[in-house]
Amino acid sequence: MFSFNFEKIREFFMKLIRPSLYMGGVDYFLKAWHEADAKERGILIGVFAPTFLSLAGLLFSIVYFVLFILPSILFRLLGWGLLAALFGAGGKYCFEYFTGKQISQDTQAPQNKDSEVIDVQYTENKS
Repeated sequence: MFSFNFEKIREFFMKLIRPSLYMGGVDYFLKAWHEADAKERGILIGVFAPTFLSLAGLLFSIVYFVLFILPSILFRLLGWGLLAALFGAGGKYCFEYFTGKQISQDTQAPQNKDSEVIDVQYTENKS
């Protein structure tokens, strides 16, 4: 059975977010947090609050794109493909109905009907 390993999932997301953590100074925040008392932790939270809000906005944007924008693009492409297949089949049916001729399903290249033609490449003799 399939089981979740939340540690691997957390590590994967941290690899994605880590560059912005380093640029935002969050690595400094985490190091200072472990060594700080209650007063310093309060100051750290106040000073780094805009950083955390920015990171939360980044995560929200990524989640929003994955949940809403990406599926809409994929469903739009799928819809146009299904419409093209539907109208293609309808066009084939109508053509056969109105003309009485069938459209062949032969997907191979047409055979050369002139069997006496020989195609050769000219090469210059260098003697």
